[in-house]
Amino acid sequence: MKTLLRDATVIPMTQHDLYFVGSVGIDGSKIAFIGEQPADFAADETIDATGMIALPGLVNAHTHLSMVYFRNYKDTVENLQDWLSEIWPLEDKLIATDTYPASQLGITEMISSGTTCFSDMYFSPEGTCRAVYESGIKANLGITLFSDLSDSKTCVADGLPIMEDYASKSGNRIRYDIAPHAVFTCTADSYRYAVDFAREHHCRLNTHLCETRKEVDDCIATHGHSPVEYLQSLGVFDVDTYLAHCVHLDSRDLDILAHTGTTVVHNPSSNCKLASGIAPVARMRQAGISLALGTDGAASNNSLDLFQEIRLAGMISAVSTGNPVALKAYDILYMATAGGAQALGRLQECGTLEVGKDADIILIDTHTPHLTPLNNPFSALVYAAKSTDVDTVFCQGRKLMDHRVLLTIDEEAVLRTADSIWRNIIART
Repeated sequence: MKTLLRDATVIPMTQHDLYFVGSVGIDGSKIAFIGEQPADFAADETIDATGMIALPGLVNAHTHLSMVYFRNYKDTVENLQDWLSEIWPLEDKLIATDTYPASQLGITEMISSGTTCFSDMYFSPEGTCRAVYESGIKANLGITLFSDLSDSKTCVADGLPIMEDYASKSGNRIRYDIAPHAVFTCTADSYRYAVDFAREHHCRLNTHLCETRKEVDDCIATHGHSPVEYLQSLGVFDVDTYLAHCVHLDSRDLDILAHTGTTVVHNPSSNCKLASGIAPVARMRQAGISLALGTDGAASNNSLDLFQEIRLAGMISAVSTGNPVALKAYDILYMATAGGAQALGRLQECGTLEVGKDADIILIDTHTPHLTPLNNPFSALVYAAKSTDVDTVFCQGRKLMDHRVLLTIDEEAVLRTADSIWRNIIART
């Protein structure tokens, strides 16, 4: 199957502020050409992309998909710890079969808002694997560790065969990472075990870190080190690692993360909503730390819309640094595309529009009042674009959404099922 995206405004995300009007050819799952259509490229389908931006699919580098059930619920807490005390009892009510419809719901929202790849950290992975597999989206799914070494080994024993099966049959769309939850929920032995697992299975390690001031203070009181220094002492940064949040870092922490090539995933909405703080993203970038963008779970956001994160990241960077261009529009868009792909170990396949890479492409309709006149497309995408401007979504060349209509998911059925299950969860004793 060959598809031609004709006369789009192409933003390849390969060079600062580069864009041009041209065409993109898709041959099977790959990008065949960008720019002028070769004479020998005979398209089976041609899409007139005049007035549309062709952008790499967005990468949501941190979320908890099944927490969509808790969206707009328990929103009256004062901080992360109080919020967790409300959410964890609800999570204890979940059963394994709840994760499939929840994952369908989250993926529905993400595809509709232009996300083609995401990283997830949650329990009962079979339902999430199935939903990803059926939808056509890409995902790095975490084998989540929570507690001591014995429990961690049980989580791996239960989850690894499922992950390996779906990774094999998905043709690399599904990958697995090892995901110890946090320094305040996992023991040192669990982290060491995760490091050994990542090394043995050639996967990445994904964890929360330095999300609140209390987490940092408690870690220093317990271990004599900041959370960054503590994980360094456990060998965590000796393997490919990406960290969610990193709101509270000192200069020593920044040096460690830069030196070890560790990626930080910025989650601005969740950090603001729970009053965790504002991550020093501009300082991280100046230090040479790789950056990505995530939504966190819908329970603490309350959305999986990465365009909201893109805009908020720009806004809070400006107000927190006193410098509106401490992070430029291109830099923020890079975090949501190539930066996310790099965090998930997928930059060789996606995150930019280049010949030979997977055709993970979104078309954004600019023929709207809020994007007219377009002027600077980077500024427009960061500060003015909405998720509803996403018109068409491709992942590995497969069309997942066409003119705002989902092609691999029955949206109405997903909504009905999720509502029904939520009512059941609330009724459980």
